Amino acid sequence: MHLTPRNALLCACLAAGSLFTVPVASPLLAQTTEAAAPVQPVSFALEAGEVLQIIAPQSRENSRAARQAYYDFVLPQAERLGFERLGGLSVRQKVVSDYDPGAFLFFSWPDAASFTMFEAHPEWPAYRDQRPDGWEELKIYTVELEQDLALTFDPAKHYTVVVAWLDAENGADYTRYLDGIEEAVTRSGGRFIAKFNDPAYEANAGTPPAPGQITFVEWDSLDGFEKVQKSAEYQANRQNFASGVDRFEFYWLGVGG
Repeated sequence: MHLTPRNALLCACLAAGSLFTVPVASPLLAQTTEAAAPVQPVSFALEAGEVLQIIAPQSRENSRAARQAYYDFVLPQAERLGFERLGGLSVRQKVVSDYDPGAFLFFSWPDAASFTMFEAHPEWPAYRDQRPDGWEELKIYTVELEQDLALTFDPAKHYTVVVAWLDAENGADYTRYLDGIEEAVTRSGGRFIAKFNDPAYEANAGTPPAPGQITFVEWDSLDGFEKVQKSAEYQANRQNFASGVDRFEFYWLGVGG
Protein backbone atom coordinates (compact mmCIF):
# COMPACT_ATOMS: atom_id res chain seq x y z
CA MET A 1 0.00 0.00 0.00
CA HIS A 2 1.41 3.35 -1.03
CA LEU A 3 0.87 6.55 0.92
CA THR A 4 0.69 9.66 -1.22
CA PRO A 5 1.05 13.32 -0.22
CA ARG A 6 -2.51 13.87 -1.45
CA ASN A 7 -3.92 12.05 1.58
CA ALA A 8 -5.68 14.76 3.58
CA LEU A 9 -8.28 15.31 6.27
CA LEU A 10 -11.09 17.73 5.56
CA CYS A 11 -13.60 18.78 8.19
CA ALA A 12 -16.85 19.45 6.31
CA CYS A 13 -18.65 16.57 4.66
CA LEU A 14 -21.80 14.59 4.09
CA ALA A 15 -21.72 10.83 4.00
CA ALA A 16 -24.64 10.19 1.68
CA GLY A 17 -26.57 11.24 -1.39
CA SER A 18 -27.96 9.95 -4.68
CA LEU A 19 -30.59 10.52 -7.31
CA PHE A 20 -32.85 7.84 -5.88
CA THR A 21 -34.53 7.82 -2.50
CA VAL A 22 -32.42 6.22 0.20
CA PRO A 23 -34.67 4.26 2.58
CA VAL A 24 -34.96 5.41 6.15
CA ALA A 25 -32.77 3.37 8.46
CA SER A 26 -35.02 0.87 10.18
CA PRO A 27 -35.98 1.64 13.79
CA LEU A 28 -35.01 -1.96 14.50
CA LEU A 29 -31.42 -0.80 14.09
CA ALA A 30 -31.67 1.38 17.18
CA GLN A 31 -30.08 -0.45 20.08
CA THR A 32 -32.02 -1.44 23.16
CA THR A 33 -30.06 -1.20 26.38
CA GLU A 34 -32.37 -2.76 28.93
CA ALA A 35 -30.57 -5.11 31.29
CA ALA A 36 -27.29 -4.42 29.51
CA ALA A 37 -24.15 -2.65 30.54
CA PRO A 38 -23.90 0.91 29.20
CA VAL A 39 -22.21 1.12 25.82
CA GLN A 40 -19.20 3.42 25.95
CA PRO A 41 -18.39 6.02 23.29
CA VAL A 42 -15.64 5.36 20.79
CA SER A 43 -13.21 8.24 21.06
CA PHE A 44 -9.68 8.88 19.83
CA ALA A 45 -7.32 11.70 18.96
CA LEU A 46 -4.41 11.60 16.51
CA GLU A 47 -1.80 14.18 15.58
CA ALA A 48 -0.71 15.36 12.17
CA GLY A 49 1.77 12.90 10.70
CA GLU A 50 0.16 9.84 12.27
CA VAL A 51 -1.41 7.27 9.97
CA LEU A 52 -5.07 6.29 10.29
CA GLN A 53 -6.31 3.01 8.88
CA ILE A 54 -10.00 2.26 8.40
CA ILE A 55 -10.62 -1.45 7.89
CA ALA A 56 -13.94 -2.93 6.74
CA PRO A 57 -13.88 -6.75 7.04
CA GLN A 58 -16.30 -9.32 5.71
CA SER A 59 -15.36 -12.62 7.35
CA ARG A 60 -15.44 -15.92 5.53
CA GLU A 61 -17.55 -18.64 7.14
CA ASN A 62 -15.73 -21.42 8.98
CA SER A 63 -12.42 -19.60 8.69
CA ARG A 64 -11.67 -18.64 12.30
CA ALA A 65 -8.43 -20.66 12.31
CA ALA A 66 -7.16 -18.87 9.21
CA ARG A 67 -7.89 -15.46 10.72
CA GLN A 68 -6.21 -16.43 13.99
CA ALA A 69 -3.06 -17.53 12.17
CA TYR A 70 -2.99 -14.16 10.42
CA TYR A 71 -3.47 -12.27 13.70
CA ASP A 72 -0.79 -14.35 15.46
CA PHE A 73 1.78 -13.07 12.99
CA VAL A 74 0.51 -9.58 12.19
CA LEU A 75 -0.38 -8.19 15.62
CA PRO A 76 2.94 -8.79 17.44
CA GLN A 77 4.92 -7.43 14.50
CA ALA A 78 2.69 -4.38 14.07
CA GLU A 79 2.35 -3.57 17.79
CA ARG A 80 6.13 -3.50 18.18
CA LEU A 81 6.06 -0.64 15.68
CA GLY A 82 3.33 1.27 17.49
CA PHE A 83 0.22 -0.06 15.76
CA GLU A 84 -2.93 0.50 17.88
CA ARG A 85 -6.59 -0.39 17.66
CA LEU A 86 -8.70 2.72 18.30
CA GLY A 87 -12.22 1.26 18.20
CA GLY A 88 -14.91 0.64 15.66
CA LEU A 89 -18.49 1.05 14.51
CA SER A 90 -20.86 -1.80 13.71
CA VAL A 91 -22.63 -1.82 10.37
CA ARG A 92 -26.35 -1.51 11.17
CA GLN A 93 -27.63 -1.33 7.61
CA LYS A 94 -26.12 -1.69 4.16
CA VAL A 95 -27.95 0.81 1.95
CA VAL A 96 -25.90 0.76 -1.26
CA SER A 97 -23.13 -1.83 -1.68
CA ASP A 98 -22.31 -5.21 -3.19
CA TYR A 99 -20.23 -5.89 -0.10
CA ASP A 100 -21.25 -6.91 3.44
CA PRO A 101 -18.75 -5.71 6.05
CA GLY A 102 -19.63 -6.26 9.67
CA ALA A 103 -17.90 -3.12 10.92
CA PHE A 104 -15.69 -0.15 10.15
CA LEU A 105 -12.65 -0.43 12.43
CA PHE A 106 -10.11 2.30 13.23
CA PHE A 107 -6.38 1.69 13.73
CA SER A 108 -3.32 3.93 13.83
CA TRP A 109 0.43 3.92 13.19
CA PRO A 110 2.79 6.49 14.74
CA ASP A 111 3.94 7.63 11.30
CA ALA A 112 4.33 6.53 7.71
CA ALA A 113 7.82 5.22 8.38
CA SER A 114 6.50 2.72 10.94
CA PHE A 115 3.92 1.45 8.49
CA THR A 116 6.52 1.16 5.74
CA MET A 117 8.84 -0.74 8.09
CA PHE A 118 6.07 -3.22 8.87
CA GLU A 119 5.42 -3.82 5.18
CA ALA A 120 9.14 -4.43 4.65
CA HIS A 121 9.11 -7.50 6.94
CA PRO A 122 10.27 -10.42 4.77
CA GLU A 123 7.36 -12.66 5.83
CA TRP A 124 4.67 -10.03 5.34
CA PRO A 125 3.87 -10.71 1.64
CA ALA A 126 3.12 -14.37 2.36
CA TYR A 127 0.73 -13.52 5.20
CA ARG A 128 -0.91 -10.74 3.20
CA ASP A 129 -1.62 -13.24 0.43
CA GLN A 130 -3.43 -15.46 2.96
CA ARG A 131 -6.13 -12.86 3.70
CA PRO A 132 -8.68 -14.45 1.33
CA ASP A 133 -8.51 -17.61 3.46
CA GLY A 134 -10.01 -15.70 6.40
CA TRP A 135 -12.10 -13.00 4.76
CA GLU A 136 -14.48 -12.89 1.83
CA GLU A 137 -13.24 -9.34 1.51
CA LEU A 138 -10.98 -7.10 3.57
CA LYS A 139 -10.95 -3.46 2.53
CA ILE A 140 -8.24 -1.25 4.03
CA TYR A 141 -8.14 2.53 3.62
CA THR A 142 -5.00 4.33 4.78
CA VAL A 143 -4.58 8.07 5.36
CA GLU A 144 -1.51 9.96 6.51
CA LEU A 145 -3.01 12.85 8.46
CA GLU A 146 -2.02 16.36 7.50
CA GLN A 147 -3.68 17.89 10.54
CA ASP A 148 -4.77 16.78 14.00
CA LEU A 149 -7.88 14.63 14.21
CA ALA A 150 -10.23 14.06 17.17
CA LEU A 151 -13.36 11.94 16.81
CA THR A 152 -15.98 10.77 19.30
CA PHE A 153 -18.77 8.39 18.30
CA ASP A 154 -21.70 8.53 20.73
CA PRO A 155 -23.84 5.41 21.38
CA ALA A 156 -26.92 7.65 21.47
CA LYS A 157 -26.29 8.93 17.93
CA HIS A 158 -26.43 7.38 14.49
CA TYR A 159 -23.76 7.51 11.80
CA THR A 160 -23.51 7.21 8.05
CA VAL A 161 -20.45 6.57 5.95
CA VAL A 162 -20.12 6.87 2.20
CA VAL A 163 -17.11 5.62 0.29
CA ALA A 164 -17.20 7.46 -3.04
CA TRP A 165 -15.28 6.80 -6.24
CA LEU A 166 -15.30 10.13 -8.06
CA ASP A 167 -15.80 10.80 -11.74
CA ALA A 168 -12.45 11.35 -13.44
CA GLU A 169 -13.54 14.60 -15.10
CA ASN A 170 -16.28 15.93 -12.82
CA GLY A 171 -15.21 14.83 -9.34
CA ALA A 172 -15.36 18.42 -8.07
CA ASP A 173 -19.15 18.29 -8.51
CA TYR A 174 -19.32 15.98 -5.50
CA THR A 175 -17.81 18.73 -3.34
CA ARG A 176 -20.35 21.17 -4.76
CA TYR A 177 -23.11 18.72 -3.81
CA LEU A 178 -21.85 18.40 -0.25
CA ASP A 179 -21.41 22.13 0.17
CA GLY A 180 -24.81 22.80 -1.34
CA ILE A 181 -26.76 20.66 1.11
CA GLU A 182 -24.81 21.54 4.26
CA GLU A 183 -27.51 23.81 5.68
CA ALA A 184 -30.17 21.14 5.10
CA VAL A 185 -28.03 18.58 6.90
CA THR A 186 -27.67 20.87 9.90
CA ARG A 187 -31.43 21.56 10.03
CA SER A 188 -32.06 17.81 9.89
CA GLY A 189 -29.90 17.03 12.92
CA GLY A 190 -26.73 16.08 11.06
CA ARG A 191 -23.11 17.06 11.61
CA PHE A 192 -20.24 16.61 9.21
CA ILE A 193 -17.56 15.01 11.39
CA ALA A 194 -14.85 13.78 9.01
CA LYS A 195 -13.91 13.50 5.38
CA PHE A 196 -10.82 11.63 4.22
CA ASN A 197 -9.56 12.58 0.79
CA ASP A 198 -7.72 10.20 -1.57
CA PRO A 199 -6.97 7.35 0.85
CA ALA A 200 -4.59 4.62 -0.18
CA TYR A 201 -6.65 1.48 -0.73
CA GLU A 202 -6.14 -2.25 -0.83
CA ALA A 203 -8.46 -5.23 -0.84
CA ASN A 204 -8.34 -8.98 -1.33
CA ALA A 205 -8.59 -8.29 -5.05
CA GLY A 206 -5.19 -6.59 -4.87
CA THR A 207 -4.95 -2.85 -5.52
CA PRO A 208 -8.21 -1.81 -7.20
CA PRO A 209 -8.89 1.87 -8.00
CA ALA A 210 -8.97 3.93 -4.80
CA PRO A 211 -11.98 5.98 -3.75
CA GLY A 212 -11.75 9.74 -3.81
CA GLN A 213 -13.48 10.39 -0.49
CA ILE A 214 -14.65 8.63 2.67
CA THR A 215 -17.12 10.75 4.62
CA PHE A 216 -18.73 10.30 8.03
CA VAL A 217 -21.82 12.11 9.34
CA GLU A 218 -23.36 12.01 12.81
CA TRP A 219 -27.18 12.14 13.03
CA ASP A 220 -29.55 12.78 15.92
CA SER A 221 -32.20 10.47 14.44
CA LEU A 222 -32.53 7.70 11.89
CA ASP A 223 -34.68 9.80 9.59
CA GLY A 224 -32.15 12.62 9.30
CA PHE A 225 -31.05 11.90 5.75
CA GLU A 226 -34.63 11.36 4.61
CA LYS A 227 -35.34 14.92 5.76
CA VAL A 228 -32.36 16.15 3.77
CA GLN A 229 -33.67 14.43 0.63
CA LYS A 230 -36.93 16.37 0.93
CA SER A 231 -35.14 19.73 1.17
CA ALA A 232 -34.87 22.38 -1.53
CA GLU A 233 -31.08 22.29 -1.18
CA TYR A 234 -30.97 18.60 -1.99
CA GLN A 235 -33.21 18.97 -5.02
CA ALA A 236 -31.06 21.83 -6.29
CA ASN A 237 -27.79 19.90 -5.89
CA ARG A 238 -28.66 16.27 -6.62
CA GLN A 239 -27.39 16.53 -10.20
CA ASN A 240 -23.94 17.40 -8.86
CA PHE A 241 -23.94 14.07 -7.06
CA ALA A 242 -24.85 12.24 -10.27
CA SER A 243 -22.12 13.92 -12.30
CA GLY A 244 -19.46 13.88 -9.59
CA VAL A 245 -19.60 10.24 -8.48
CA ASP A 246 -18.79 7.17 -10.54
CA ARG A 247 -19.89 4.71 -7.84
CA PHE A 248 -20.29 4.62 -4.07
CA GLU A 249 -21.01 2.52 -0.99
CA PHE A 250 -23.37 3.77 1.72
CA TYR A 251 -23.87 2.32 5.23
CA TRP A 252 -25.57 3.20 8.51
CA LEU A 253 -23.28 2.59 11.48
CA GLY A 254 -23.56 2.60 15.26
CA VAL A 255 -21.54 2.16 18.42
CA GLY A 256 -21.81 -1.29 19.96
CA GLY A 257 -22.79 -4.67 18.57
